[in-house]
Amino acid sequence: MNTSITINEERLKNTFIELVGVPCPSCDEKQEAELLVKKLQEIGMEPQVDRAGEQCGGTTGNVWGFLKGNVPGALRLFFEAHMDSVAPTTGTNVIEKDGVLYSDGTTTLGGDDKSGVAAVLEAMQCIIENNLPHGDIQVCFTIGEETGSYGVRYMDKTMIRADAGYCMDCGGHPGAIFNASPKAINLKLTVKGKSAHAGLEPEKGINAIMLAADALHALPAYGRIDAETTLSVDMIDGGLAPNIVPETCEIVIDMRCPDETKLERLKNEMVEIFRNAVEAKGGTVELAVKEVAPGVNLDTDHATVKLAVTAAEKLGFPISTGFTGGCSDANFLCGMGLPTVLLATGMDKIHTTEECLALEDLNNAARWVLAIVQEATEKY
Repeated sequence: MNTSITINEERLKNTFIELVGVPCPSCDEKQEAELLVKKLQEIGMEPQVDRAGEQCGGTTGNVWGFLKGNVPGALRLFFEAHMDSVAPTTGTNVIEKDGVLYSDGTTTLGGDDKSGVAAVLEAMQCIIENNLPHGDIQVCFTIGEETGSYGVRYMDKTMIRADAGYCMDCGGHPGAIFNASPKAINLKLTVKGKSAHAGLEPEKGINAIMLAADALHALPAYGRIDAETTLSVDMIDGGLAPNIVPETCEIVIDMRCPDETKLERLKNEMVEIFRNAVEAKGGTVELAVKEVAPGVNLDTDHATVKLAVTAAEKLGFPISTGFTGGCSDANFLCGMGLPTVLLATGMDKIHTTEECLALEDLNNAARWVLAIVQEATEKY
């Protein structure tokens, strides 16, 4: 690997600041997409905007960049990061202090996930301007990740022409690799009782909210079930007015586990307990199951993981691999058949106005992308 090629740290910082200065709420990333198309053109990549936004009511689609390889037979790589940031995300004013970037406290910083976007852009520019050897490279900047990974959900998977994928979207220092994450499902349980006037004849009603409360109380566990399994009661809605015994109550439960058999067994056990508790007092339960994300479970000896490890080792980064309980675009890419892992980019305190990003981590994220490309070309 040619370690004499260095990234342009000042350019990378300025790119990041420019990216986070553009409004980019989920599914309204049109301005960000236009900026990224321009930047991809400027560095010499072929940009394309897909039609994923049409499927989710978005203002734009995913932005793709293509770089044809100059080494025949080299491993084809796919780098991904998402364009959107969580609110408040408009008018970000970046402040630098002691080598760390912050917002002014009125917005999120946007390191989630402009750290990934900026790192990929800088690495691609280094490759092109230094005419480095490389295989085919695809980059994809997706929409709507924060509200449901809509960009990858509605991506045309036939556009993916790669052997290994890297999702630049995780906290921690570069060198941290997350090669496993859970399958996630949402259960919508609709409890039905019977309405009645709450003051005149409440005894003629069956209170759906209280039935739901009894059923939730009957669950043997919630939160963290074990090291790889979680069950979280996240939403509840019921009742029409203060003077009506509620006839219906809806509950949404988030469940996650990388072991699909274990997840299915837990779901069935939980639904049975819930249904028994409700029916014992005269109510009924309707169930709807929604798959939130497929799971990721790549062994540490998988070629995609080993490539990231070797590149990080040559850069002198501390290496870690492991499981994360969160889901990301990587889950869906794996579900499409592209082995994809999450790589840390240094983002910290995300989804808050205290979010921050160390410039050392941002620089190292770009170096890591560059090193992966170089290592893949040399090895394959």
